[in-house]
Amino acid sequence: MQPSKSIQISYIINPPTDISSDLAKQKSHQFEVSTSGTESSSEKTAFYGELRKAIEAARNEVGDELTRWRDIVGKSELTKEPKKDAEEEEGEEET
Repeated sequence: MQPSKSIQISYIINPPTDISSDLAKQKSHQFEVSTSGTESSSEKTAFYGELRKAIEAARNEVGDELTRWRDIVGKSELTKEPKKDAEEEEGEEET
């Protein structure tokens, strides 16, 4: 039996304490890469094609999850008072 090839991604989100969401803060994914186990040139080409598909699936799924977190945290940040720019602070000191 040949060893299985896969892409594994795990992450833990540590959002600000005032953020509440039903999204999972910790998640792991495994994306299988189909292989035939031989080393011929055409088999390597097929392997890299399958690897590319697995990477794309991983990028899409994890990217979508992290985008949802970004949107939730971003919305909560909009209600906070904006910080002053360095230029604004300098301008206030000169007057």
